[in-house]
Amino acid sequence: MKKILFSQLVLAMLIITACKKNKSDQPETTSGNATLTAGNYGFDGTASLGKFSSTKVGITQITVNGLTTFTLSAIKDGSNESISIVLLQKITATGTITLTYNGGTGGIVLSKDYTKPGDMSLNYSTERFSATGKGGGEINITKLDGNTIEGTFYAIAYNNTGKESFVEQGAFSGKIQ
Repeated sequence: MKKILFSQLVLAMLIITACKKNKSDQPETTSGNATLTAGNYGFDGTASLGKFSSTKVGITQITVNGLTTFTLSAIKDGSNESISIVLLQKITATGTITLTYNGGTGGIVLSKDYTKPGDMSLNYSTERFSATGKGGGEINITKLDGNTIEGTFYAIAYNNTGKESFVEQGAFSGKIQ
């Protein structure tokens, strides 16, 4: 049940971030509100594509019907690639959250094109597996001060055809909205 719920939350989050809005509909953002970087990342078994850097980051934590979800979504600057973290829990303290395939704690989705959320060959999840491995990763919350959060992460994820994606040396910081 948790796996189905997680999949639905991730799909809904991808659809929401893929929606195009008129510039006048976009909320004004303050420079430096939230950032996400990764030292290395790649798709389909390739070597590192280099650094992932985003200033288009949203961090939320909401509770609906007793289930609290922490979500962090980032679109790479100048690209349609994205990294999304969804945790099925309330973040109340610093610490490490281990993501395992079918673990029920949430996961990370790496996308080649966030505007195509329905194309599962472009979206790689820690909740998928291949013949040679299972998705997983780790999120380490290093600072939580009121609504300000900082942390690090890494992940191995797979698309629906079993191709692998990875992200390492990830870091994020910003305000939870």
